[in-house]
Amino acid sequence: MVANLDMQSDIDLVDICNTGDARSAEAAFGALYARHKDFVVRVALGTVGDNAIALDTLQETFTWLLKQFPPAGKGLTLTAKLTTLLYPVARNFAISEWRRGKALAADADPENLEAPGVDTANDVQRVLRELPVDRREAAILRFVHGMSLNEIAEALDVPPGTVKSRLHAAVTQLRNSPKLKAFFEK
Repeated sequence: MVANLDMQSDIDLVDICNTGDARSAEAAFGALYARHKDFVVRVALGTVGDNAIALDTLQETFTWLLKQFPPAGKGLTLTAKLTTLLYPVARNFAISEWRRGKALAADADPENLEAPGVDTANDVQRVLRELPVDRREAAILRFVHGMSLNEIAEALDVPPGTVKSRLHAAVTQLRNSPKLKAFFEK
């Protein structure tokens, strides 16, 4: 068994999940879960704003991840941060769970979902919800989750220049928002 898994990098833990004996792989996967479960819940909450769906998304995301490792899967090669891989998986599961529970109106645009159950008493959250989904995702990944431009580009499957453009537009829109100005004047 590998000692002190908390000190191991995600790359090392993924390698143990791919090649280690059953006991070591289970421990390494547990360490990955403990390290990234809060991130997955935050992604789901930021996507759909529903606690129950966030917990379902947590389960679905880590079930998916587990299936990538032997003996069920062929293994996983980590080329970036694990959060870069988990972000689109968690986001897609959250949207799928939300759609399963709610019938979308005929004219609803799935790319501009308004999150049900979001606490609109929070002024900052309300202003962020006013951003188009592509700008909001880029801003949250950069300023909340601290991802680099390249990591965001990989997570969203867009070029880094697109990420820069979305971030610039988001910051400009936030800077010009009357609600945000009022928030900082309090």
